[in-house]
Amino acid sequence: MTVKSDPGGFPQRRLGDVPSVTAAQMREIQRVAQEDYGLDILQITENAGRAVAQVALAMLGGRGGKGQRVLVLAGGGNKGAAGLCAVRHLVNWGIFATPVLAEVEGEMSFVARRQIHTLRTSGVVDAGNESSEIDLEDRLAAADLVVDALVGYGLEGPPSGMAAAVTELAMDAKKPILALDVPTGVNATSGEPSQPSIRACTTLMLDLPKRGLLEPAGRQAAGELYLADLGLPRAAYQRVGITITGLFAEGPIVRVRR
Repeated sequence: MTVKSDPGGFPQRRLGDVPSVTAAQMREIQRVAQEDYGLDILQITENAGRAVAQVALAMLGGRGGKGQRVLVLAGGGNKGAAGLCAVRHLVNWGIFATPVLAEVEGEMSFVARRQIHTLRTSGVVDAGNESSEIDLEDRLAAADLVVDALVGYGLEGPPSGMAAAVTELAMDAKKPILALDVPTGVNATSGEPSQPSIRACTTLMLDLPKRGLLEPAGRQAAGELYLADLGLPRAAYQRVGITITGLFAEGPIVRVRR
């Protein structure tokens, strides 16, 4: 089936009108939101997961139940947790969505393990979710859309271990990729890609664009740009000197035009 890297239907903003942040600034904003304003990481994850599911659905034609297949590549951190959350939403909407765990489950974050538990107990995935390299190649070949939820914006340098192997297989498969926040392997602040790294047709940035995606190399890796509101209090941004006005006035997901 045809996957649209820019499906339309979302409000638009000019990139120059949207504040951007470094990785360090984003960490501080999230710290303030959680520690000072009481926002729970599970709330943030749910908002991110639902947003990536909405964009994935739009890229697949805007309606489930047509046999569409989505493969979510999930790492062990909060980005992986958001991808796993997206699986639940996509299945609810009639998409055949399945995850690939790119981390030993026992070493994944609490929030990622919580999402896996929900998927298992609700029957979305079975008890054993391990994939061999051959099995993963087959699943990638069968997918209409791949979601990159491997490694988050804090990564400096190339992905390693299972995440690196999955990144290489995903790029070899040459399938449309929707990256979550920052394509895996792309430095969130400088935009420089590592080896290996994801080259996406579309990137759903979370909360605010990471500065690296404004740089030439980052722009090439990210493809079309969308931005999702995670529901963080605006006061948390003001604490680090960022003012946001009207960015999400028409809805929680916007198309960002370069």
